Amino acid sequence: MLKLPYGRSDFASLIEDGFHYVDRTRYIAELEQLGETYLVFLRPRRFGKSLWLSTLNYYYGKQYTDKFDTLFGQLTIGRQPTKLANSYLILHLDFSGISTISRDSTYQDFLKKIKAGISRFAQNYPDLISGEVLEKLLKEAVPHALMDDFLTALTGCSYKIYLLIDEYDHFTNELVSFDISQFQDIVSKQGWVRKFYEVVKTGTGQGLIDRIFMTGVSPVTLDGLTSGFNISKDLTRNRRFESMMGFTDAEVGNLLQKIGLPNRETHQLLRDWYNGYRFSNAHAERMYNPDMVLYFGTEYISQGQMPENLLDTNIVSDYGKIKQVFRLGGETSQHFRVLKQVLMEGTITTHIVPQFSFERYFTAEDFLSMLFYLGLLTIKDKNLQLAVLGIPNLVIEKLYFDFFRELIESKLEERGFEINIQEAVYTLAENNQPLPLLELVTDTLKQISNRDLIHFNETGLKMVLLSYLHMAQLYTLRSEHEAERGYVDLLLLRQPAIETPYQFAFELKYLKQKDASKLAKVTEEGRIQLRRYLSAPELQSQPNLRAWLVICIGTEIKVIEEVFQEA
Repeated sequence: MLKLPYGRSDFASLIEDGFHYVDRTRYIAELEQLGETYLVFLRPRRFGKSLWLSTLNYYYGKQYTDKFDTLFGQLTIGRQPTKLANSYLILHLDFSGISTISRDSTYQDFLKKIKAGISRFAQNYPDLISGEVLEKLLKEAVPHALMDDFLTALTGCSYKIYLLIDEYDHFTNELVSFDISQFQDIVSKQGWVRKFYEVVKTGTGQGLIDRIFMTGVSPVTLDGLTSGFNISKDLTRNRRFESMMGFTDAEVGNLLQKIGLPNRETHQLLRDWYNGYRFSNAHAERMYNPDMVLYFGTEYISQGQMPENLLDTNIVSDYGKIKQVFRLGGETSQHFRVLKQVLMEGTITTHIVPQFSFERYFTAEDFLSMLFYLGLLTIKDKNLQLAVLGIPNLVIEKLYFDFFRELIESKLEERGFEINIQEAVYTLAENNQPLPLLELVTDTLKQISNRDLIHFNETGLKMVLLSYLHMAQLYTLRSEHEAERGYVDLLLLRQPAIETPYQFAFELKYLKQKDASKLAKVTEEGRIQLRRYLSAPELQSQPNLRAWLVICIGTEIKVIEEVFQEA
């Protein structure tokens, strides 16, 4: 049985225990060929960053010389190793999991992380750091002083250090959303994070630290460190390294073949849900989030069938912090306009900033760029020097609509207002009865349309309807699906593991009260549109697909009509 490394990031255990491994080791040689040796590489959560650092650790660490053939012999780099293989002392620092609950907890956890890395170093190289020296080092209570003492203890060493830093920005990303003053303090000229990296820079100048590879999610800390650590090269948007992390479409197809799901429909399902990430430009290959794909594969292998829930709960916990992002720079109507445009129009155009400065106003470009780095938006196209950003896949779309639904609920005037969304969606799915769900949507809009959240119009209808449908997780939802020279407002297609009796196509129309006389005309136009869509081969092939025309005038539903394809 195929063993998938879902949730595993130790390279040696993957290879030695026979787990499925997508070979990325050719990039080791490519990185060495660069003129730069102090590198930063950013990717969204759960994109394989920790596994990559683990790979570098085993490849370059001198303590693993005897294991080289076992670990790398069957891989690209093993067949043509570089001269630097197993030639470094590895100092591996992991800054994930730092508590930001208080200033003291942030400081103490940062210090503990450095001590943990130095302790591992001493364990790996006991001839260089004795027990007595280590004990003295671990008594140090200041991060930059600890790093300085550590480097001093290695003065005269004949080996160089390869410094690996994982999740360099994990705790600072949290700070900028709820405690910007603490963030500014720790990366300022006298800040303890800044001083730590100044010592690292000194170590490179002394020749002790020869190479650095840092991973993180966003460049939120890079600007604050510029004068203290202005030696790094950011490869995040370098097209040459676009696929260094993540899965390509061909690799996902190969994985589906190995687990026994090689059919075209399943592959397209995974494209819709997990694919879509681009980081360099509009012509780069779209990448899959590897953790999402491995979740799917693991669930299929363990259950013998496709999972009913295509959304991994671990992804939700990592990516579902949209609320924090929308607090950056203060919650503004500008942020909500971005949300509406992305959800309804699909794209938004901006310049992607390489670094953030929180000493000035947090701009719209900063906000959109942060969404890009977090994987909540990705590159869809380009417009001259600007990037056209959009939602990468259905996983992220669902998270946006979950956030939007929370906003809706926070604005409802009646705090005891219970929305039985699940029951209404099930009534639709099982009985082909859309009225209960549509009444919930219009009742919601009547309450919130005057509270600066969303207007009662076609866009409002669609956004609230989509947010409720996403909550139920019964369907794969497609907005503005192209069909027969037009666009279906909303398609509800069944997920393979859920046998919903009906699928749906909705056409939504809205008229102001002053245009009520146009109802008959708009109704007939809607019927014609739906019949044309239903003639599309891809819709004709969908079993039990029902088409509904919905028209509102003002705040009232005036038409809910099922439309059938003409014989």
